[in-house]
Amino acid sequence: MRSEAFPRLSRGFTLVEIMVGVLIGLIGTVVIFQVFAVSEGQKRTTTGASDAQQNGVFGLFQIERDVRMAGYGMNNMALLGCKINGWYEPGGAKIEFKMVPVEIINGVGGAPDRVRLAFGNSDLFMAPAKFVANANNSQANYKIDNKFGFNEGDLVVAAQAGKSCTLAQIHNVNPSNYEIGHGSGNYTNPEGAQVPTQFNKPGGLPAPEGTGYDKWDQVANTGARLYNLGAAPTVVTYAIQGSTLVASNGLMPGMPDQTAVLSDGVVQLQAQYGYDGDAVADGFVASTATYNAEVNLASNQDQWADSMPAVATGVHWQRVIAVRLVVTARSITPERPDPVSGLCTATTVQPRWIAPAPTAVPPGIEIDVKSTFADANEWMCYRYRTFEVVVPIRNMLWYPLNA
Repeated sequence: MRSEAFPRLSRGFTLVEIMVGVLIGLIGTVVIFQVFAVSEGQKRTTTGASDAQQNGVFGLFQIERDVRMAGYGMNNMALLGCKINGWYEPGGAKIEFKMVPVEIINGVGGAPDRVRLAFGNSDLFMAPAKFVANANNSQANYKIDNKFGFNEGDLVVAAQAGKSCTLAQIHNVNPSNYEIGHGSGNYTNPEGAQVPTQFNKPGGLPAPEGTGYDKWDQVANTGARLYNLGAAPTVVTYAIQGSTLVASNGLMPGMPDQTAVLSDGVVQLQAQYGYDGDAVADGFVASTATYNAEVNLASNQDQWADSMPAVATGVHWQRVIAVRLVVTARSITPERPDPVSGLCTATTVQPRWIAPAPTAVPPGIEIDVKSTFADANEWMCYRYRTFEVVVPIRNMLWYPLNA
């Protein structure tokens, strides 16, 4: 009989060893998921702030670029502030806007503003032509004293003090008598093709939009003049739809007022006029100038204001030489709420616009971002970035006062 010098070695694991191994694995899994959760939170914070900054900067750049062009081609004070009446024939729709470089349409109760910018694109910066004969109705051709710079297909504006202005598209220029035709026929484009006009209503605009114009009186220095805005002028409106910055050009051939998406995640747009109110205009508005809800035309002080009075004339609009803008963008992806309270803490205080009240405590005025959400607390799940800029309206600065 063989004896064993050593006891038989045990094979496998005991139940205790297995349970210890499972416990170690579970602890490792918890640690790994915790690391993932922290990493995901940091990723959301980083990418959210980056998205907000990128979208805000891009949106503000688009608006600022067009503000610098605003007013080009509006080279006479008589045109400023004029209500433009026009017609888009393919869609059968009226066109109405105020002929000013910048028009701010204020949002109600802190809602985003809309900013409308207007400028021409004529290659020639020329003086308006004077009417040499009466245009007794909106269908009558315009007989002017100089056809220089007026080409078929150009959009023109007929203007006279005390009357509404009329937008029309040239379909024919008579070289012998300087008569400008603006009917519903075809015109010859620069490539030689026949193209139908799009901004002339057959039979002319009806009353009260349609109006006639008087020939220029050389003695009284009054009457009608014709302004050329070029073949593709711009009347673009920037606005916020939901959480997106959009733009629509009311004079885009073929598709006026079609909305183009510019930048996602933009939730606020606010604007103010910079009004050079000095008794003798100096072309300067200090950032610390008085703030008014509406420009005080009787004040001899520089001002920043949300709106212009309805009675403002071209003399007043000419003194709007700058625009102050603020754009607020948010992160695209919301951050997770606190698991205990169910509330987000990514943002607990609404962003502020510093420029209107830099010495206030806290500085600036509050920007409403809550109203863009149905849930009263959802806004706190996002991170926000605010971008401010003051943009000079250079075409008004370069324009001689009271010309």
